Amino acid sequence: MGDCASAVFAMLSRPDRAGKEERESFPPSPLPDIRCAAVKTATTTARALVGPAPAAAVPSQCYLCGGLDLSLRFPARGVATLDHAAYRCTSFGHRTHGPIWGCRGCGLLFQWPIPDRTTLLQAYCDVVDPVYLAEKENRYLTFRRVVRLLGAPAHRRLLDVGAYCGYFVDVAREVGFRAEGLELSRWALDHARRLGLTVHGETLEQRTRSGARYDVVTMWDVVEHFDDPRRELASAFALLRPGGKLYVSTIDTSSLVARLLGSRWPWLMDMHLVYFDRATLCALLEETGFRVLRRGTYTHTVSADYLLRKAAASFPRLAPIAAALHRVLPGRLAVPVNLGDNMLVPAERSR
Repeated sequence: MGDCASAVFAMLSRPDRAGKEERESFPPSPLPDIRCAAVKTATTTARALVGPAPAAAVPSQCYLCGGLDLSLRFPARGVATLDHAAYRCTSFGHRTHGPIWGCRGCGLLFQWPIPDRTTLLQAYCDVVDPVYLAEKENRYLTFRRVVRLLGAPAHRRLLDVGAYCGYFVDVAREVGFRAEGLELSRWALDHARRLGLTVHGETLEQRTRSGARYDVVTMWDVVEHFDDPRRELASAFALLRPGGKLYVSTIDTSSLVARLLGSRWPWLMDMHLVYFDRATLCALLEETGFRVLRRGTYTHTVSADYLLRKAAASFPRLAPIAAALHRVLPGRLAVPVNLGDNMLVPAERSR
């Protein structure tokens, strides 16, 4: 079984063996010791990505640094849709996304144009995701691993942003945090509240107006979905007490896997609006007042069934091989997945 799982991982990291069609690639960049100071940001000039698209649908500047040296890195593919299914946590829309632009100055990638904020928020409010429920046991395994990175609970107050069905809030509560969540999906919110959890149907900005303050804020695979991550991180900063910690996990465009796969990287998707690497994420965190503590990778645990379905959706040429493996591997087998293309960055509000 271990050999079969390894074969899946090898296929994911070596798509060239499945076909030889041309693909765009990410620019080479060194992986170790990426310094935050290498990226200069443009606090006063950069703006949200949303809004009326220019006539030529070309962004006027980089969201992060305000630079003008932009290029279309990955042309749109698939059929653009605002169907809420595209915004599910477990979306299989791996080969559909809008135009993705890159800044030659700082390396940030971002979709442009994207839906206006009202439309985007409505799509998330309408999300229904039964596949996520089927993966409940593995989500708990993922979150029980990551909660240990947060240190002793000590009855600290914690806010999980994008809490979905509340599984991480539940895990944090189990170990001793006073845990709450934020979630927009009405369906997910209902499931979280059925577990007896405190989950607010609010945005981060709305939560800041409540007067609540927290010791820990978590964003597990959330920041890439924001139309204006600068504003959301500033809201997280406002919600934290001095000395409070923010934990952010997100996909990493500087990872070896992302650079090897290029346009075939599975995480180029409609629902992902801003694509960070370690340098750009750290730069934005520092700009919004945080002190970055360290950088590492993030491990998800999924079922073999889910992993093989993802592989087939991401790389259609591998579908027959995935189907063959599906007949061999127990579907419920828990498989830890860490290809190095999902980073975890803790940061602190030091003032």
